[in-house]
Amino acid sequence: MDRRLKLLIFSGFLLVLAVIGLAVYSRLSAVPASALLLPEGNLLIYADLRPLHLFDSGKDAPPARLDPEYREFIEQTGFNFERDLDEAAISQKFPGADPDSESSALFSGRFDAGRLSAWLQKASSTAENYADKKIFSIPHAGHTVRVCILDSESVAVTNMASAEPMRGIIDRFRNPKLAGPGPYLLQNYYSRVPAASLAWMIYRPAQSGTSQTMLPGGFGFGLPGNTTSVISLRYSGSVTLKAEIFSTDEAAARDLADSAATFLAVYRGASEGHKGTDRNLNAAIDSIQIGHEGSRTVLTATLTKELVKKVWQEAGRPEVPEPQAKPRP
Repeated sequence: MDRRLKLLIFSGFLLVLAVIGLAVYSRLSAVPASALLLPEGNLLIYADLRPLHLFDSGKDAPPARLDPEYREFIEQTGFNFERDLDEAAISQKFPGADPDSESSALFSGRFDAGRLSAWLQKASSTAENYADKKIFSIPHAGHTVRVCILDSESVAVTNMASAEPMRGIIDRFRNPKLAGPGPYLLQNYYSRVPAASLAWMIYRPAQSGTSQTMLPGGFGFGLPGNTTSVISLRYSGSVTLKAEIFSTDEAAARDLADSAATFLAVYRGASEGHKGTDRNLNAAIDSIQIGHEGSRTVLTATLTKELVKKVWQEAGRPEVPEPQAKPRP
């Protein structure tokens, strides 16, 4: 074969690979569509849960160990969060100030729309038709939870005081152009989320206070109100956690990194003599590295698949406590 023809074929092959690579990168780095539908909030969370389904053993939790309300929900709808939820996007105002802080969520997965709609109809006090969707209002703990089935794979949930945030989600879902670049935090900080991250969180505390981060053992670490945190999880054999905390200037970032390093050293020293039996959690704490680059404080840690699976299972399986044995007379 002519040498120049070989070179031309090889060049064409490289060009095809480059186009495919660019397409894959664009796909992996694109903002999730569900996150674009969210209203404004101090906290944005997104998780692609489909890889976690690979960890499933194929068996659900024993029905007797599930919370009764959750067990009834599964029986009537056929939907199990741990098994059937694929994606979740959440926006919350002032997280930590109140367990029922105003929030909105988009859930995507595999569910029976007919069975879910029937359950919502029974659980709701009222139902409102908006555009071509139905909004179910469910009284819960002194406030109203609104639920809307957007399509055969997506459900929106809010607990706002009014129905406007839910209506806004529906409008943006029906006309994606209305979503634009999404909430403020998404517009300004999503570019800091590493491509192919399975989960990420963008958090800016209220300017008037601090964000308190709690670790096992009751230790707490506060973040100043003028910071913004971008936390992500990526998988490459093990799960890498990366947190970037953006401060107002380099001096503030250095002070925050020093405070975090001191806090971590004290925590490790205090827990050294009575570490728990969870070797995966201990390894994750031992892997934490803290530094600063310019106005950013950077924290990294490595989590095992077993630890991620355990956390997900505990989050997805509300359980009742084990009954205590009655003492003998």
